[in-house]
Amino acid sequence: MPAGAPRRKPSVPAAPPDIPADFSALTPERHVALAVSGGSDSTALMRLAADWARTNHPGLVLSVLTVDHGLRPAAAAEARQVGQWATALGLGHQVLRWTEDPKPATGLQARAREARYGLMAQWCQAQGATALLTAHTLDDQAETVLMRLARTTSPDSLAGIRPAGGWQGLPLLRPLLGVKRQALRDWLASLGQPWIDDPSNEDPRFERVRARRSLAAMGPETTARLAALAEAAARATDLLARTARKWLAFSLQEHEAGICHIAAGDFRDLPAALQERILAIVIAHYGGGQGAVDADELRRIARWACSGEGPVRCTLGGALLGRRKTGFWVTREAGRIAASPQRVPGDGKLLWDNRFLVEAVPGSTVAPVAARKLPPLAGVPVYAQRAGPWVEPPPGAPPARIRFLRLNTQR
Repeated sequence: MPAGAPRRKPSVPAAPPDIPADFSALTPERHVALAVSGGSDSTALMRLAADWARTNHPGLVLSVLTVDHGLRPAAAAEARQVGQWATALGLGHQVLRWTEDPKPATGLQARAREARYGLMAQWCQAQGATALLTAHTLDDQAETVLMRLARTTSPDSLAGIRPAGGWQGLPLLRPLLGVKRQALRDWLASLGQPWIDDPSNEDPRFERVRARRSLAAMGPETTARLAALAEAAARATDLLARTARKWLAFSLQEHEAGICHIAAGDFRDLPAALQERILAIVIAHYGGGQGAVDADELRRIARWACSGEGPVRCTLGGALLGRRKTGFWVTREAGRIAASPQRVPGDGKLLWDNRFLVEAVPGSTVAPVAARKLPPLAGVPVYAQRAGPWVEPPPGAPPARIRFLRLNTQR
C-alpha cells in the first residue's frame, strides 16, 4: 500500500491534560505529513496526531516520513522500526534517503537539516501533502533561545521557533511547541511505547547538545522562563512587523521596474526599531528573498539612510540601496542574480528571482537584463533595469508579459 493511503485507524489512548498539543491548524487539511525519526518527541507526535485525527478529523490522511541520513549503520533499521509503529497506528510510512556523498566535514548538523527538510518538502509536493508537522517541544524552544542569546540580542532571534513556519513554500506546523519533553516521555512510557535514542543527541561537539546540558544544570525553571521569553519576543516582533507594514502601505512608492523609494523625512522621524524593521521587510522582498539580514547590519543601513553621510550606494541581503536628496531607493543587486537562463515551464508561468511573474510561451528563456541595452525609464536608475528579467521567446512567439510582484503590506 503506498505511503499516505488511508487505513483503518486503531484506537489510540488519549493524551493527559499536561500535554497541550495543538492540532487545530489541521482542521481544513486533507493530507499532511509527519516528520518522525523515532525519537521520543516525534514518536509522541505520531501517536498524538493519529488520536486527534481519529477523533476530530477521520478523513485526514497522515503520512509518516523518516529520513535516513546515512550517517550511522543503525539508521536503516531504525527507519524500519518507525515504519512498523506507523503501520500499527494505521498510517502510511515512507523512508527518504540523503544520498549526498561524501558528507560535509564541517557544519554537518546544519547541512543534514537542510537536506532533511528538502527531501520532505519534495515528497510532500509530489504526493499532495499540504503541510509538514514536526515535533519541536518547549525544551527545543528553550535550547534555541539559549543558543541565540550567545550570539545576539535581536528580538527576532529571541522569538525562537514559531508554531508555524515554512520551507520551500511548504507550511511547517509545530503542535508540540508548548509541551515539555519529559511529559511526552512519561506518556509514552505509560503506554508501553518505546522510542529510539539517537547517540548524536549526546555528542558534546554539537551546540544544541551543549545547550541542553546547560539547561539541565540550571533547572526546569530556566527552561520555562526561556520559552516564555521566546513567546514575549514573538509578540513584540509581530507587533513591530504589523506596524512596519502599515507604514509601508501608505509611504512606500513602488515602480513596476522592480524599484521602490522611501522619503527621507518620513523615514527619519520613525523610532530606530521601526526603521530597522521596515528596512528588513523591504530588503527581504527587493533582495530576492535571500534570507534574514543581520541585526547589526540593519542598524548600520538605517543610520546610513538617515544621516546623508557615507557612500551614495550600499548593498545588503541581495538588495542595492541608493541615496537621493528626497530619500533613498531600493532595488535588486544585479550581481547576486543567477546568470544562467531559466526556461518557462509548460503552464507558461515562471516566478523569476522571487520578484517577477513572467508569462510566456513554454520554452522561452529568462535571464537578467545585465549589460543588455534598454531604453531609459524616467526615474529608474540603470542599476534597477539591469536587475530585471530579459525574456527570449521562441521565433514567431508573442511577446512575454512581465509583472513585478509588489511588496505585500497586508501580512
